[in-house]
Amino acid sequence: MTTTHGWSGTPAIRVAVQTPPSARAGVVICPPLGQEHVIAYRTLRLLADRLEARGVASVRHDPSGRGDSQADDDPDAFVRSARQAAAVLRTTGIERVVFVGLASGALVASAAASDDDGLVLWDAPESGRAWLRRQRALATMTIGADRVVDGLETLVGIDLDADQVAAVAALRHHPRGADTLVLVRPGARAPKALGSLDVVEVPGSAELLDGTSIHARIPEVAVDAVVAWVDEHVPTQAVSTRAPVVDAVLDLGDGMSERIRSLGPHALFAIETSPARFDRDTPVVLLHNGAAEHRVGAADYQVQLARSLARDGARVVRLDRRGTGESTAVAADERDHLFGQEWVDDQAAVLAALGADHDRLALVGMCAGAWVAGRSAAERPRLVVEISPNDYRRRPASPGSYSDAVRAVDSPSPARQWVRDRYNVVVPKAIRDRIARRDRSGGVVEHVRPLVTAGTDVVLIAADVDAALFQTLGGGTALQRYRPGGVHGSVTLVHVPDGDHSLFSPHMRRRVVSEVRARVAATFPARV
Repeated sequence: MTTTHGWSGTPAIRVAVQTPPSARAGVVICPPLGQEHVIAYRTLRLLADRLEARGVASVRHDPSGRGDSQADDDPDAFVRSARQAAAVLRTTGIERVVFVGLASGALVASAAASDDDGLVLWDAPESGRAWLRRQRALATMTIGADRVVDGLETLVGIDLDADQVAAVAALRHHPRGADTLVLVRPGARAPKALGSLDVVEVPGSAELLDGTSIHARIPEVAVDAVVAWVDEHVPTQAVSTRAPVVDAVLDLGDGMSERIRSLGPHALFAIETSPARFDRDTPVVLLHNGAAEHRVGAADYQVQLARSLARDGARVVRLDRRGTGESTAVAADERDHLFGQEWVDDQAAVLAALGADHDRLALVGMCAGAWVAGRSAAERPRLVVEISPNDYRRRPASPGSYSDAVRAVDSPSPARQWVRDRYNVVVPKAIRDRIARRDRSGGVVEHVRPLVTAGTDVVLIAADVDAALFQTLGGGTALQRYRPGGVHGSVTLVHVPDGDHSLFSPHMRRRVVSEVRARVAATFPARV
């Protein structure tokens, strides 16, 4: 597959353009808004791969102001960015364009597509207003009622100001002709505003979008339905393509910039944010996201953190480990590497490729990324910050086993539920809790000991639930034994009351960004 990564426009959008040597048409893939984009990232990559195999080019993008794109508070950024992505696609020589929108991205696709463009609406909400109602209900359950801070309303994975909320609420579908495909969940109906159109039921949208990223499964049947329709509705004659016109470097102002890196033997995808001036003594900070999610973090907090740290004077790398984001090939039945040795090996390979001196190195990880960062004793980083740590296992998990276990607990089969009900009656709760923690049996002390012995200062930032687990698994002993000022490294716990594990709440995200910046500055005072 041939993919060109870069940025385009002002404010710039990040694009990934896939072009076969000759193409019959091009598809603009409009991602969902918020956390659904993170969950669907690999699915949309698979869609692009399968389109390319049929001789159809595509462009995936982050709207400006979101993800890896440039900051932008324009309320019309979502639709404008989709049209900019189409303009990038046309620089390859393609004329026929189809817009494909998934979930809330379908509203953006409807608004961006002209009457001459093809349109695929996949699991589309009724309207922007209906989408907002549902997202507000989910956010209230997930985050709490206090979701508006300094004029920004927090939904699940996205912050919107009042003008942006109004722009999203105004998104709606319009009647379309035969050049439109509507894919719905089994038993669902198409948005009424589309008029009389053929509707195709496809499975898999719920399994992709309605849980966490750990629960999500790529809906291959739906992907192939989109590809088959595009294949049938674009010209049979292909035209030779040329390289898309994109910028390889994003200028962030004040001398700061971002560029794409390919690191290690698996050519892992990463984005490096650099300060105006740097040399071999400049601190290097490697950021790991949580779960099997790509490099942006909850509500793009890792992007904000990276750019803030670069402004402070550090070089920052945001990494897609194997099986996440843009790294390694996508397969419909792929297994993730949550808490796996593969990700520990990826970290070692990336640090070797960066060539940073261990005494100028900081690792920052969230949840599963925190565990990976905590397995870096051999690299002897000066600082490790673990955000929302909730697993201290010493034995790595086999591929996919962690996600399988979570799905089995949250969505048990009838037979498993029958066994569980009787197990809960027969086995006392104290024993059940002990068994549930057996995969974490290494505990906090054994988790941090190799790092502290190597001279690393370890800072753990935890909301209530993770702070309680930290104490249950021996965190108090670690804090006493490895206090700051000792001969080797140290362990410090930063407890954030009323925060949340996933960093969806603005309170938790702001505290995390502030704390990480302060810890990096204190560790490397000469340059940051």
